[in-house]
Amino acid sequence: MMKTPKFHVVAVCAAVVCAGSAGAQTFDNSGNGTLNGAYFVRQVLTANFNSNTSAIGRAVSLVGTMTFDGKGNYSFNGQILDSTVGTSPKAYSVTGQYAVESNGMIQIKNPIDTSDTEYGGVSGIGPNAIVASATEGPYDDIFVAIPISTSPSNSTLQGSYQVGFLDFLQGNASQVRDGYYTLTADGKGGIGSVAVKGAMANQNSTATTQNLSGVTYSFSGQTGTLTFPTAGTPTTALVSGSKTFQVSSDGNIVLGGSASGFDILVGVKALSGSASNSMFQGTYYLAALENDASDVSNGNNSIDSLYGSALALGQGNSINHFRWVFFDQSGFDYTSDAFTNFGTDGTENDGFFQTMMGAGGQGVIQTGVSTFYTLTVHFAAANYTGTGPFINPVQIWNAGSFAPITNSVAPGEYISIFGTGLAGATQQAQSFPYPTNLGGVQVMVNGVAAPVQYVSSNQINMLIPYGTTSNGFATFQVINNGSASNKVTVYTNDSAPGVFALTSVGGQNFPAGIGPAAVTHADGTLITQSSPAKAGETAVLYLTGLGKVSPAVADGAAAPSNPLSQTTDVAIGIDIQDRNGAFYHSPSIAFSGLTPGFAGLYQINFVVPSGVPSGLQWVNVNTSAAYTSEAKIYMQ
Repeated sequence: MMKTPKFHVVAVCAAVVCAGSAGAQTFDNSGNGTLNGAYFVRQVLTANFNSNTSAIGRAVSLVGTMTFDGKGNYSFNGQILDSTVGTSPKAYSVTGQYAVESNGMIQIKNPIDTSDTEYGGVSGIGPNAIVASATEGPYDDIFVAIPISTSPSNSTLQGSYQVGFLDFLQGNASQVRDGYYTLTADGKGGIGSVAVKGAMANQNSTATTQNLSGVTYSFSGQTGTLTFPTAGTPTTALVSGSKTFQVSSDGNIVLGGSASGFDILVGVKALSGSASNSMFQGTYYLAALENDASDVSNGNNSIDSLYGSALALGQGNSINHFRWVFFDQSGFDYTSDAFTNFGTDGTENDGFFQTMMGAGGQGVIQTGVSTFYTLTVHFAAANYTGTGPFINPVQIWNAGSFAPITNSVAPGEYISIFGTGLAGATQQAQSFPYPTNLGGVQVMVNGVAAPVQYVSSNQINMLIPYGTTSNGFATFQVINNGSASNKVTVYTNDSAPGVFALTSVGGQNFPAGIGPAAVTHADGTLITQSSPAKAGETAVLYLTGLGKVSPAVADGAAAPSNPLSQTTDVAIGIDIQDRNGAFYHSPSIAFSGLTPGFAGLYQINFVVPSGVPSGLQWVNVNTSAAYTSEAKIYMQ
C-alpha cells in the first residue's frame, strides 16, 4: 500500500484509497479434511504457577501418535509425564475433536486436558504440520505435530537438520535451558559428532558449547530414538540421554523430546544451497513457549506462550502477530515488526536470538540467547489458489499495519482483502457514506453487506460493520456481479489497532506497514526526519481498528465534528520505544476517536513523552485487547 510523502489529514485518507447488525459465527471447519492419518506429537505444558515467582507447580509432557479421521475427530496413543503424579512416564490414550478453517487456522482439543483448546495453524510443510498453543486457559505450552510415514526406518532420517530445543529440566523453570545444533544423519543410524550450543539458567545463563560424539539413532515401530551421550551431570548438560523422535513424511521436519522429561526439539532440513533473505517470504504459522530467566538469581521467572503468524516480506523484514499469554495474565493480541538478516548458511545470531531457516525457506526455528529462553517454531502456510472471485485465505489484513491472518479484526476497522477476480474494474467510492455495492462488488461479513471503499481485481478495501460481534468470528465473502467467492473466517476482538505508515518519505523507501507513522504535529504538518517530534508537544497519530465509538456512527458514514465520536475503550495509551527497548509513556491522551469528516479513520492526540532518544523510534498503541509496535516516529 503506497502512501504519499506530503501528508495531512486528507492525504492520510487519500493514501488509504489509492492503495487501495452482524451476527456471531462459528469457527469454520471446511479444512478438516487436510488432517487425515497418523501424526507424531510432542507437547510440553506448564501450569499451577507461583503467583510471585512463576515457579512451575505442574509440568506435563506428551509424546506419541495422534490419528486424525479427516472429519473433526482424533485419537491419541502414547506416553504422558505429569510432575504432580510421578517421575516416570505412563501410557496414555485420549480422544478429542479438532476443526481446521479454509486458511489453515486450527482449534484442537488439548490432549492433556480436553476441556481446554489448542489454537494455531496447519502449515504447508510436513505436509500439513501443526503448530499451536493453549493461550485462552490456565496453561502455557507448545504443541507440535507432524505427519509420519507408515514404516519408518533408519533410512528415513538422512542429511542435515538445523535443530532448536527448549528444556524445563525436572519441570523446574529455574533449570530451563535452550540451544541449537546441526544434526547430520547417515541414513544408517549414525550421527557422530554434534556441537550443541546454548545456555542453562542454573549455570548463570553463560553461553556454552558441548561437543558430543557417538550420537546415534534408531527406529522401532512408529517412533525413533535419538541417543545423546551425557556430557557431565544432567543439571550441567545442555542435551543428554534418549529422545523419542520422528521425521515428517516429506522429510523436512524432525520432532522429538524425552518421554521422561519436559523438553522439545524441532529441526528443519538444512538448506541445500546458499540462503538469502528473499527465501523468508509469505505467511508462516508459529507457536512458542518461553521463559525470561533474567532474574532467576532471585528465584523469579517469567513464563509465556503464544501462537500466531508472521508475514515475511522477503527483505529480511516481517510483520508478526502473537496471541500472547503470560502466566499471570489473559491472552492478548500483539503485533510487531522484526528484522532478520540471514547469513549464507541460513542462520543469524543477533545477540538475542539464534534464528535458523531450512526446508527451502518453509521452516524457521528460533531459540533464545543468554537469559531469554525460547523455542519458536515457524512453518510456512500452504499456497492457496482458486478460480472465479477468490479470496486468498491468508490475506485478509489490517489496512494500516498489514498484521497477518491470525490477528483479530474489530468493528469499524479498515481491512484490505487480497485475491483474484475480486472485481471487474478498479473503482473507488467518491462520497460518504461508502456504498455496500461498488461497481457490482459486495463484501459480506457474517452475511451483512459491508461498506466498500476501493475495489480492483486483486484488492478490496472495506470497513468492518460496527455491529460485528466482538470476541467471536467474522466470515468474509466477496460477491462480484452475482458470482460468490470462497468464504474465509477470522477472529474478532473489541479492538485491533493498526497504525497507518508511510512507504516513501524524504527519498527513503520503507516496507508496507512498518515505516514512519502517519503522525503530525498539532498544526497538521507531517512529523519527519527534518521536522521531528519534541517532548511536550501534542502529536496526532492516525490509525484504524480502535473499535466502537460514542456517539455511534453509521457504517461507512463520515464521522461528525460536533459532537466528536470518541472511542469507548478507556485503556488506550501511547508508548514510544527506543532501539534499546526502553519505553516512554505518553503522559496524556487528549483525544481518541474518529477523525471528523472521514469513515473508519481514527486518531489519537497525545503528548510526546520526555527522555526519548533522537532518531526513528517505535510509536506503540495499547488498548484493553491489543498492543501494536510496528510504525515509527522521528524524535528529537
